[in-house]
Amino acid sequence: MLVNNSGRRSDNITAAMSEDQWDSILDINLKGTFNMSKFATLHMMRNRYGRIINISSIGGSLGLQGQANYAASKAGQVALSKSLSKEVAKRNITVNNVAPGFIETELIQDLPEDQVKEYKKQVPMKRFGSVEEVANVVLFLSSRKASYITGATIEVSGGL
Repeated sequence: MLVNNSGRRSDNITAAMSEDQWDSILDINLKGTFNMSKFATLHMMRNRYGRIINISSIGGSLGLQGQANYAASKAGQVALSKSLSKEVAKRNITVNNVAPGFIETELIQDLPEDQVKEYKKQVPMKRFGSVEEVANVVLFLSSRKASYITGATIEVSGGL
């Protein structure tokens, strides 16, 4: 089993974003997912079994102001997963995404308090999620109970 759980941000509006800000986020979040998945897939194909779960983000489908690089990297993970899932399905390998919304992690600790309050207002459940709520979905997708789920993206976003 492989869980690609990279999640770095380097926020800036697109017009002011440096190429380094763009490249570094795509290298970590998307290229890292590609490299790890490629390596793991070779071993999984020999074993004729495997699970790859990519931790994407609701930001990949919603987009957030100042996060074009992050959104592109997370949307890219979903597209990569869709393609890879079709390539390896006949070998009993599933490839899925979990797309968290706002989760209480270090990724959002640097957000200003007023922005956090505004984001919580936008979440229909009026709170941020927990790491455990995301982990429960990952645990299910990694099990044999999820053997017919591949190429899917499951949102853990409180209804965003």
